Amino acid sequence: MRDGKEFDRIFQEWYPSFFYFAFHYVRDEEACKDIVSETFEFLWKNYEKIDKNRAKAYLLTTVKSKCIDYLRRRSTHKNYIKYITEVNDTYFREEELPEIELRVACVRESMKKLTPYNRHILEQCYIHRKKYKEVAEELGVSVSAVHKNIVKALRILRKEVGTR
Repeated sequence: MRDGKEFDRIFQEWYPSFFYFAFHYVRDEEACKDIVSETFEFLWKNYEKIDKNRAKAYLLTTVKSKCIDYLRRRSTHKNYIKYITEVNDTYFREEELPEIELRVACVRESMKKLTPYNRHILEQCYIHRKKYKEVAEELGVSVSAVHKNIVKALRILRKEVGTR
């Protein structure tokens, strides 16, 4: 965006309505601030490409999509926590702790055998829970390239962990 004053005007005018629109869905003030800020960051970077007559509607749609993504991630996170709690309560026995620690150490050691690129992609997708598309955009590669690297990394890990 070339005109900072125009952006400031739009920001001041639209931010409150975008925030309350997001809050209607998310009900988390901090998450709403992040969602709306990301939307305005997108506007700043893509202002020249956006039809000015439809910008507000387009950005509201963006806010709504980001809210839905946030709710999906939060739901998945809650379900994961519930599942882990149930699994731990049902299956975890203290005498198994040394074996579990050994497996974790084995996986960590095996990850060192991956190329830095494969290890980075695997960590982003599995540890940081990023979507393949997000990782692809960060690295400037296709989603299928991320998928292929994940498959390759997992194949190596299975082979390494399986031999130990």
